[in-house]
Amino acid sequence: MRSFVDMLIQYRQGRAVDLLTRDLAECVRAVDETGKAAELSIKIKVEPEKGGGAQKDLTITRKATLPRQDIPKAVFFSDDEGGLHRSDPNQSEMFSDVPAKGRA
Repeated sequence: MRSFVDMLIQYRQGRAVDLLTRDLAECVRAVDETGKAAELSIKIKVEPEKGGGAQKDLTITRKATLPRQDIPKAVFFSDDEGGLHRSDPNQSEMFSDVPAKGRA
């Protein structure tokens, strides 16, 4: 019996192995960047020749599920019109009446 790896190497002259190797490297990079798990799935469909016989049609599909970086939360303040601001629009500035240094 031929090995599974031999079949993959022969599938479309190694194209499947090349693509899966790239997919795996992409998964590893994403895991390194995010610290989260990735998943690479390989599905092989084997179909018989019409009317029977030894010929089989193989179709390989692959799916990579990559982790994404989380976007940290940020604090904003809303105004009466539904706008968002980085500082509270209802709070006056603490030292707005103090002249800037070097000015009198």
